[in-house]
Amino acid sequence: MTDTAGFQGRTVPVASAADFPTAPILKETYWGFVVNSTAQIPVWVHLTQAISLIFGAGFAAATLGIWAVPSAALQIDSLLIRAGLSVFFVLAAYLLIMFANRGVASELQVDQGLGEVREVIRSRSGKSVLLSHYGFDAFVGMTIDRSAGDPQSVHLILRHQDESQNLLVATGSDAQIGLLYGRFERDLLRENGSRDYDAIAPQPL
Repeated sequence: MTDTAGFQGRTVPVASAADFPTAPILKETYWGFVVNSTAQIPVWVHLTQAISLIFGAGFAAATLGIWAVPSAALQIDSLLIRAGLSVFFVLAAYLLIMFANRGVASELQVDQGLGEVREVIRSRSGKSVLLSHYGFDAFVGMTIDRSAGDPQSVHLILRHQDESQNLLVATGSDAQIGLLYGRFERDLLRENGSRDYDAIAPQPL
């Protein structure tokens, strides 16, 4: 089952604040709000990143070891060979540690000051990487997708002017999606919104 709302939509799925989970999907900020990812990250992804971190640290230690250990012990006489191995180990360590630190879950930032929606992935160190951004006026409505048949797996989708760029906001329970639906309908899709200017950057990067 799929529910659709456009610019004039006013029907919001029924949900109370008490239905919202302890760890909310939506987080308020001074410039708007953030929709946290509800995607389940596979265990193998975490395991792969942990292994990459271990090997990255090993290559970093090996780089120091090449220069700390005497030449006779390593049976390496040429400084050129040491330098070449060092470059290889440093590069391997950098790539593995970068992979281990990369973010695995994206978040949606709704900036009411700039009038735009940003899709961002955040690394384990907290650094944000912008994946795409859209102006509020790029969206023409919302869809609540219940086609999965599971009341805990309901999708909220922002409908873009170009259907190929429709944006999945979140997946959650009816109660969670109901609250998000109401917030997006109020702040993004109402004809008489709080903005008194046209939204910027209607196309993604």
